[in-house]
Amino acid sequence: MTWSEQAPLWAELWGGFADPVREQIATATPIGRDARVLDVGCGSGELLMLAAARGAEVSGIDAADRMLTIARRRLPDADLRLGAMEELPWEDGRFDVVTAVNALQFAPDFVAALREAARVARPGGRLAIANWGPREHCDINSVDDALSPPPPVEPPHRRPGGLSELAREAGLSVLEEREVAVPFELPDAETVEGAFRFDAPDAPAASILAAAVPFRRPDGSYRFENRFNLLVAEVYSGEPSPPGTTSPDS
Repeated sequence: MTWSEQAPLWAELWGGFADPVREQIATATPIGRDARVLDVGCGSGELLMLAAARGAEVSGIDAADRMLTIARRRLPDADLRLGAMEELPWEDGRFDVVTAVNALQFAPDFVAALREAARVARPGGRLAIANWGPREHCDINSVDDALSPPPPVEPPHRRPGGLSELAREAGLSVLEEREVAVPFELPDAETVEGAFRFDAPDAPAASILAAAVPFRRPDGSYRFENRFNLLVAEVYSGEPSPPGTTSPDS
């Protein structure tokens, strides 16, 4: 099944999963009244709802039309477009803040997608990029890896400091990179089975639940501890930028 076909179930089970990192993005960037914000790979619109609630003018793009259907229902006044993240249909320097949460790894070229995101941000504007952290810091991957073989090599964006390296390659000034705790809680075994079928549609229910046993709580609910890497960078403005730092969240 495609992302578009899975959109309603994705929005229900996974849509709010990355909210902790979205909150940190909103705090670390000038998302506020009258700020022009673009979310690349906006999905069902969770980050844009947060930005709109803060008074921002919001835009988004996604390659899954049914994801956008949900986002448009939630954000009828937003500028939401169907398209590819490597060819953004906006003019240079249009936005104050450009974000991408769990999205750029789907581009054919991560660095090229970063450069394209930077193109539509104004000089001195902010980019905030968040992706899954190292597999060993993500309980969800313990279940995934029991259902299908993990990749032989960790991609750069998942390694500590990897987003900063990619951002510098794209010509951005790194302001900070940090890890953010992103726990995932599910109420029961049936919901766990549905959630993990996104990546393993043919896995037997018994296999999914067996892999999830270590994360089951006495009341029958499940909690998976995870970490995201969060990068905040500045689009070159000709002015000196603060040196990049890497720090864990508390």
